[in-house]
Amino acid sequence: MTFRIGIVGAGFLTRQSLLPAIAEAGDLSLAAVLDRDPETLRAVAAGFPGVWCGTDSREFLRTPLDGVHVATPNRRHAEFACRALARGIPTLVEKPLADTVDGGQWILRAAMASGAPAMVGYMSRYNAYNRAVVELVRSGRLGTPRSITASHLGHRQGDWRNRRADSGLGCLGDLAIYPLLTATDVFGAAPTACRATGYPGGDPERTDIYVEATLWFGDGLRLQLESSFTEPPGVGVSRYTVVCEQGLVVVRDSWAMNSGGSVLVCDEQGRRWLRPEPVDPYVAQYRTFAASAAGAPVPAEVSIPRALRDLRVLHALERSVANGGVRLALSGGQNP
Repeated sequence: MTFRIGIVGAGFLTRQSLLPAIAEAGDLSLAAVLDRDPETLRAVAAGFPGVWCGTDSREFLRTPLDGVHVATPNRRHAEFACRALARGIPTLVEKPLADTVDGGQWILRAAMASGAPAMVGYMSRYNAYNRAVVELVRSGRLGTPRSITASHLGHRQGDWRNRRADSGLGCLGDLAIYPLLTATDVFGAAPTACRATGYPGGDPERTDIYVEATLWFGDGLRLQLESSFTEPPGVGVSRYTVVCEQGLVVVRDSWAMNSGGSVLVCDEQGRRWLRPEPVDPYVAQYRTFAASAAGAPVPAEVSIPRALRDLRVLHALERSVANGGVRLALSGGQNP
């Protein structure tokens, strides 16, 4: 028996990564796609004959579904997630959880009232290279971790991510969130303070297209990140370095929308490459979602409370940018 997925939003993510993941996995099936663009829906229907494709959200929710994946622009996350949860349908919400903290709280309340499983789409946590780094650092073989320096850069110009009304967070919610998630996993702790500068900073209509930030995690742990929408078209940078007492790890391309990556370890034994078995992060994410819908606990690292905490951190970074790089305290602590 396959897990029947309904997707809200047929944009680039859905067409590039979600639909291929479902088609690849024999235990998943696409049941319905909801989008406001009839032309996009016709393209999806051509590749998935027999799948309900339409613009009516009520008809979408009446389709037999085992789970709903909300993959819309950020401002619509809360609306569609809460509709699905109100009908008792397990729900997966793309990152970031919402465009605003209020929207994230709305989703959390809806999930608690529904009782249906709900989780956030942190696909980078399923990437085999990121998981190998977390396992290596937490094993203690490189000594105590000290810092992470990260760059996640891409090209976004003129799309919804540049409009505050649609995105809310710009490059922070689209790209900088990945270094935040990785640092939280590697350090095993939440950030306790942050500061950031960027551009344009506090604009009522435009989101930030460049941000550099420092986040402190207590015990001397620190993340320094750079994120931007200013790379040339087709160019992306995805890289982070974890510095530990007895070595370091250099990771490239593990935040991309695929199974790729590379991990170079440098320590007293020399240099060596970690070569984990690659997995499609979206297939792995859907299987975790299906397991939760079947009764398994939602993993804490992709839970709605964790996603809401991350959303608060992103908005704190945005406030710091708007206020000239002021340092802000965060309600951090150990991960549950």
